[in-house]
Amino acid sequence: MIKLVAPPATEPVSLAETKAHLRLDSGTLADNLTPAQSIVPDSHAIAAAYSLLGSSADVLGYTALVILDAGLNGAGGTVDVKLQDSDDNSTWADVASGAFTQVTEANDNAIYEKLYTGVKQYLRVVCTVAGAACSFGVSILKSAPTSAEDDLLSALITTARQHAENVCRRALITQTWELWLDAFPTRDYLEIPLPPILEPAVTAGSFATGTVYRILSLGTTDFTLIGASANTVGVVFTATGAGTGTGTATASGIVKYYDTDDIATFMDAGDYLFDSKSEPGRLALNYGETWPSTTLRPANGVCVSFIAGYGAASTVPRAIKQAMLLIIGHLYENREAIAVSGAIPKELPLAVDALLMPYRIFGF
Repeated sequence: MIKLVAPPATEPVSLAETKAHLRLDSGTLADNLTPAQSIVPDSHAIAAAYSLLGSSADVLGYTALVILDAGLNGAGGTVDVKLQDSDDNSTWADVASGAFTQVTEANDNAIYEKLYTGVKQYLRVVCTVAGAACSFGVSILKSAPTSAEDDLLSALITTARQHAENVCRRALITQTWELWLDAFPTRDYLEIPLPPILEPAVTAGSFATGTVYRILSLGTTDFTLIGASANTVGVVFTATGAGTGTGTATASGIVKYYDTDDIATFMDAGDYLFDSKSEPGRLALNYGETWPSTTLRPANGVCVSFIAGYGAASTVPRAIKQAMLLIIGHLYENREAIAVSGAIPKELPLAVDALLMPYRIFGF
C-alpha cells in the first residue's frame, strides 16, 4: 500500500497554459495585468557589481514584462540592470539575453522593456549603479487572463495530472509518499513506486523540528546537537532544531519498522543503498547486510518514506504536459457522463495514450 503524505504544491501545466490551449480569455485588462515592484522608484546610491537586489516576483503561469523606468542620472552616472530567475526563490542565475541597455546621461529619462522568456517560477532584477546616484525604478508586469471558470480549469488540471500519473505510474511534481509493507522482502532489495525518486538535500539551518532525516553530508554541522546519535553519513534522526553549519540531510529513503509491541525503529541507512536512478526506484541492502530480524506486527510492519517527482514544472517531459492539455480540453468540452441528447460521450483522444505510453512504468 502507498499513502500520499504531501501532495504537489504546483501543477505541471499552469492556468495560463491551459487557457492558451483552450483559447480562453474573458478577463478585463485590469484583471489580466498584475504589476509588482522589484526596484522601488527612487534616487539610488552607487552600488557595485549588481549588488542592488530587486524583490522577486512569482511569474509561474504568467507572461512577464520587465519595465525599467529611468529618471535622471547623476553626472557621470550609469545604470546596468539584468534579469535573474530561480526555481526555489533562493538560488539565482542570470537570464540569457536578460541584460538591459546601459542607461547613461545620454539616454536617461526613458522607459525600457524586456520580455521574460524563461521557464522558472521566480524572477527578479539586479542592478549596478556607477559614477553617481541615479533615479530609476523597475517593475515586473505579469499578464494572465482571468475567467469565470478558473476554479473549474484548476480542478481539470489536477485531474489531468492524476490521470497521467496513474497511466504512467509516475509522480510528476515533487510529492511525499509512504510505502507500507507487511514484511521485509525475501530478496535483498525492495522496489519503490512512482519514479523518478528524489533525494533532495536540506542544509542545516533549515531542518524542520520533528521531521525525520537521513544524513547525507556532515560539512561543519554537529548533528548530535539536533537529535542524531552520531555524526555519521546515513544516520537517521528526528530533528530537534534547525541546526547550523553546512551539513545536509534528506527526508527521503527512510525505513522504519514496527515490532509486535507496535514500537517503531528506524533502520540504519548505512545498511542500505537508496537507488534513485532505477525505474522503479530501489532500496537495496549493502554488501553483507541483512534485513532486521525483529518479529513484526501482523500488518503494515514496514514503512518506507520517499519523495518522488521530476521536481519543478519545467522538468516534466513535454509529451506528458501535452497529454495533460488534451485531457483538459476533452474534459472541458465533455462535462457530463451522458450528453443531454443521449449521445454516447466521446472517449479520450487516442493521442493521449500515444503521448503517455513511452513513459509508462511496467516493472512494479
